[in-house]
Amino acid sequence: MQYEFSEVINGLKPSFIREILKLTVKPEIISFAGGLPDPTLFPHQTIKDASNAMFDRQDNGIFQYTTTEGHLGLRQWIAKRFSDAHDVQVDADQVMIVSGSQQALDLFGKIYINPQDGVVMEAPTYLGAIQAFRMYQPEFKEVELLEDGIDTDQFRTTMTQSDSKFFYGIPNFQNPTGLTYSADKRQQVADILQDSGKLMLEDDPYGALLFDDPNTQGMTTRPIYALAPEHVVYMGSFSKVFVPGFRLGWVIAPKPVLAKMVIAKQAADLHTNSFVQELLYQYVTTNDLDAHIDVIRQTYSAKKSCMVEAIHTYLGDEVQMAPANGGMFIWVRVPGVAVMDLLKYAIDNNVAYVPGEAFSLSGEYKDYMRLNFTSLDDEQIIEGIKRLKAALDAYRAAQ
Repeated sequence: MQYEFSEVINGLKPSFIREILKLTVKPEIISFAGGLPDPTLFPHQTIKDASNAMFDRQDNGIFQYTTTEGHLGLRQWIAKRFSDAHDVQVDADQVMIVSGSQQALDLFGKIYINPQDGVVMEAPTYLGAIQAFRMYQPEFKEVELLEDGIDTDQFRTTMTQSDSKFFYGIPNFQNPTGLTYSADKRQQVADILQDSGKLMLEDDPYGALLFDDPNTQGMTTRPIYALAPEHVVYMGSFSKVFVPGFRLGWVIAPKPVLAKMVIAKQAADLHTNSFVQELLYQYVTTNDLDAHIDVIRQTYSAKKSCMVEAIHTYLGDEVQMAPANGGMFIWVRVPGVAVMDLLKYAIDNNVAYVPGEAFSLSGEYKDYMRLNFTSLDDEQIIEGIKRLKAALDAYRAAQ
């Protein structure tokens, strides 16, 4: 049988990260590759309590279809929480529940990208966004990411080009670099969006994960949406602050944009799982989500410090690290080393990571790697860095 697939799907490759994760299911491998939350922090008992309370209501509506926009109570809760936290007015009818923020990327691509449209991306950027947008055959344009945010001079030039359709960015604890935009850069981005009349798709899965330490004093995680609400579509997620398996995220958007995304979602899946929306709403209205997030932040801060110390101890001057003041990743440069080639030696030593060039549209960052510190305990983190050192020694010996 000859299967005649579309030209688009034939031109796409599987996610590099997902392929790496297949290699790391072996129990002997310590994986820094995935962006996995710490499973010991999942709120098992309170989820169970919320589930029991939901069933005790004996409401058959929890098993029924719902609106494409999602559970009204949950959307109202998200709108109020976002408005109060960021000093901007958002209504529930500007909110749509999606099946993880990855679906929001796909839906936005469907409604906004024509073949050969210019899509402006940070360099480096999130691999999942590259993969989602490639389905719609855009022309990608990269803007360099500096330590305090994107290069706004380059950004202004790129956004004023007629074929630049929108900008996709992750201002808070960016994936893969862990970098965060300064308040000044956020305002500059907002101003450029307004001046150019273009949209930003703002991805913010990590904004709540700001660590409490001296380096974060004065740091802001306020969304760019709050500075230019008519020019930004904001994506949020419960995966990093609740549980990823529920696949629940949300979009806040100008009403004309959201109306088109609703149409696209109706064609895709009618609506996101209504049962888990109901369960999440029961949870957030009967539990202190912020207290739970505080535990996550404190735990991840300690894990990050453990990894940084281990890197200093075992890799020392062989590597350079970008500052990580929140989120889930450390961006590490190994000067003079082809990190993709190093991966073979790492797997041989039972440790894994994601090479930097997987996050590049132009094949750059060949001497970088992304390390995740959230899913492992301290002993595993230290042992994994030791194994990374052994892999690096074996690589150098083979050159």
